[in-house]
Amino acid sequence: MSISPLTATATAAATRRIVRRVLETGAIRTHCQPIASLTTGDILGYEALTRPDAPAPLDNPQEFLAAASSCNLLEQVDHSWRISAVARLGPLLGSEQALFLNCTPTALTSGQLSPALFQALVRRHGLQPERVVLEITEERAIEDFEHMRRVVSGFRSSGFLFAIDDAGAGPSSLQSIVELRPDFIKLDRWLARDIEFDRGRRSMVEAICTFARQVGARVIAEGIETRDQLTAFIELGADYGQGYYLGRPAPTPEAISPEGRLAIHRANRLRRTAPVVSRVGDLVTITPTVSVLTPGSAVMQQFTNNRHLEAVIVLDGRRVQGIITRGRIFERMSGQFGLPLNGRRPAAELCAPATIVDSAHSPRTAARAALERPSPFQQDPLVVLEEGTCAGIVRIHELLQAVLAEEVAEARNLNPLTGLPGNPRIREHLERLRQSPEAWYLLYADLDQFKKFNDSHGFAHGDTAILALARILTEAAAVARHDLFVGHVGGDDFILTVHADDLDAFHAACHRALQQPHWFDPERKLPPDASLTVSIAGCPFARIAHLDYEDLAATIAQAKRLVKHAGGNGFDIFENLTPTQHNAEAA
Repeated sequence: MSISPLTATATAAATRRIVRRVLETGAIRTHCQPIASLTTGDILGYEALTRPDAPAPLDNPQEFLAAASSCNLLEQVDHSWRISAVARLGPLLGSEQALFLNCTPTALTSGQLSPALFQALVRRHGLQPERVVLEITEERAIEDFEHMRRVVSGFRSSGFLFAIDDAGAGPSSLQSIVELRPDFIKLDRWLARDIEFDRGRRSMVEAICTFARQVGARVIAEGIETRDQLTAFIELGADYGQGYYLGRPAPTPEAISPEGRLAIHRANRLRRTAPVVSRVGDLVTITPTVSVLTPGSAVMQQFTNNRHLEAVIVLDGRRVQGIITRGRIFERMSGQFGLPLNGRRPAAELCAPATIVDSAHSPRTAARAALERPSPFQQDPLVVLEEGTCAGIVRIHELLQAVLAEEVAEARNLNPLTGLPGNPRIREHLERLRQSPEAWYLLYADLDQFKKFNDSHGFAHGDTAILALARILTEAAAVARHDLFVGHVGGDDFILTVHADDLDAFHAACHRALQQPHWFDPERKLPPDASLTVSIAGCPFARIAHLDYEDLAATIAQAKRLVKHAGGNGFDIFENLTPTQHNAEAA
């Protein structure tokens, strides 16, 4: 049914009156939603969320803002909501917590929001500018990025941080990330839908996380509503999370949900947070290059426009001439005569020698090259070449972290097939647990008739089955409230320690996984009649903790044999298991 022009005019007038009433009377409710670290579960800060007290459908914030935009009142509404959020939430936040405020591009470029005045406002309400993050929303697209960069630079000079909201929602948000280099990138909530298994969404999130690391930004995943979504974002490298699973909007700042914090800790236990990097090329950060003839004033302007820029590479054609770091260019240009003396000097005269490494070099080789430099240059990034072409830089702290991760992995004596702790780590863990063995169970797991399976189908399928069992045990460990240990003795044998409180849940998780058909053959390459079962046996660790390591291992192996003699494919706990005759004599 069509609406007459008169009715449309009346409706527009009524809408305008409602918007004006809310604007003039401040008829709004300001809530806040937590944003948490996906590494520790600690609160980074809160996003201010404003709800207008208006009749439906204008009680919906998006509907209200759209109506305000149609009435040419969007900037005024946006500004009043932001001021109200600072006044109400500023005094309630912890000393290290940030306040995230939505901000339209027009609010920044119109001059309505002045850096100096806004700085005074947030300080008056107990906040420092460094704890205020302006989320650039895109009710209206940014048309002049050059002007926006200058405006953002002015706010940054006053201490404010910036986020790009709804990244991944369209090309405009991605352009904003590239042009404005925000401190935070907030992923659009549509990416959370089916993120657990949708390869397209996972690839996009992973790509944005990789880009963010290269430009020094941090990624916030929005719309997290389930544990599986949370786990997926942690696996893909997001830094922070926001959504109903972690915490709903509330009138006052609240901690994240206990189940959310527990899920974060469990997911991080499963994730290899420090993967071993085998080549320097995997650590490269893209950085600008300048010609040897570029004047110093132009180089200085690049650093001034981008607070995250650490260094630029000076090129003579394709050849690396040197490197200019942020510290050195600011030192050169500081003081009364710094800019007049050096502003016109070419980059070739301002750069320091660059340490160049090939992308195929190992982190250890690159680290040695870095440490062999004279002390004034030891903290300078390395320049990386990929097939003779400049690929970017590697920061020294990231290089040393990669070397440390490699050394830690070696120290852990991980099993080369499964990546699980091997025999030295198992022994070390059990020795520690001897100090307080009560409430812990020692379990032994292996594949039934594995030699026959291996001989029939080949060692490659045998390795696949071992990996599948390792995955089942590790994923089942994620249900535990206490730190559950999974070690790989070798072959198809695994040792676990499980707390009594987690034993039933761990058993149930293993049972569900092992009931799946062809769990040992995920790619369905074996004949349909191929089968494989698992036996898991255990006993209270306190009963055998007094034994030396060899006798302890023999006793738990006895429990495993008892399960296999009963037909295999079992999960049995022997509360009264006694050492074998040899062990009893030794004890």
